[in-house]
Amino acid sequence: MRKVATKSQHPNFLTIMMIMIGSCRISSALLQRVPFQCSRCSTIKQCYIRKSKSMASTKRLFSELQSSSSSNTDAVQPQLCLQEGLFAVSKPLNWTSQDAVGFLRKMLERDARERGCIDDRKRKKNPWMKVGHGGTLDPLATGVLVVGVGKKGTSQLQQYLTGSKGYRAGVALGFQTTTLDMDPKGHVVEEKPYDHVTLEAIEEQIPQFTGVIQQIPPVFSALKRNGKKLYELGREGKTAEDVKIEPREVKVYRLEVSPTNDKGEGLPACFGLDVECGGGTYIRSLVRDIGVSLGTVATMSSLERTKQGVFLPEHCLQEDDWTPENIYKSIEKCKVLLDMHDASLVVENSVE
Repeated sequence: MRKVATKSQHPNFLTIMMIMIGSCRISSALLQRVPFQCSRCSTIKQCYIRKSKSMASTKRLFSELQSSSSSNTDAVQPQLCLQEGLFAVSKPLNWTSQDAVGFLRKMLERDARERGCIDDRKRKKNPWMKVGHGGTLDPLATGVLVVGVGKKGTSQLQQYLTGSKGYRAGVALGFQTTTLDMDPKGHVVEEKPYDHVTLEAIEEQIPQFTGVIQQIPPVFSALKRNGKKLYELGREGKTAEDVKIEPREVKVYRLEVSPTNDKGEGLPACFGLDVECGGGTYIRSLVRDIGVSLGTVATMSSLERTKQGVFLPEHCLQEDDWTPENIYKSIEKCKVLLDMHDASLVVENSVE
């Protein structure tokens, strides 16, 4: 048995010719080229088949083999993505956003292989399946992370993730770290008394941090300064004053105080914040500035994203439920959610 293959990217082309001649080898002299036409793009291709005494029998043999190959290929070539679109997951603690996306992509690709999909990538370095996220969460943050699957899903990320975002933050009073959160890579740079802080005092300061405000981003962030990321400068020991980070205008739509954080710890050492804000707002910086306004210092002890676009925690898949079946079901459910969102926009525009 000898295999003769043509280099074709079309699934309905005869890519492998099986020529049975017992135990004998076929030399090139016994093969002849036969042109055939792709039914999709009309491209003329060449295939080698064994020479026959009769040209009619040669063409009949080729036609039978091509028909058999096309029907077999169509039967075993399932769809790469069973659903394309958006869905949301609850990002686990200590995972980067890219960790979550990479894990989900590998899971879906493994499922595609098990369903018989053929990986025909020319460059294996490029992802086989398109999967992306619509807004980075720090490793120490949890909550809503919107994921797009397929070309359609990844293209929808920006379309449906505009507008405000919601967060629930824990605040620890009396100390401030270099990273402005509880990252173990950071260290305490300042400590101050906090026993005087009361719930009433915090609520008095809230109005000045609502609306359009000026905010200095943290040194440990992905923003760039002279072509270099700020967190790289922070690792070199430089502070915000050293780097001379300029204040930026951000918008806080809603800011509410909770007497306890996510662990149930309360004043005078801890409290919580519920924030709805626009893009570019750093909750760590907001916590820092509130601490200063209270006559002490503060550090963000926890962060959970509670809203991203139209997606809320009740729409999120928990880590234990991350399976291909649940993901595709979630994409289907989220299509209904997005359709309702589109319909509401149409009504609003018609009223205006």
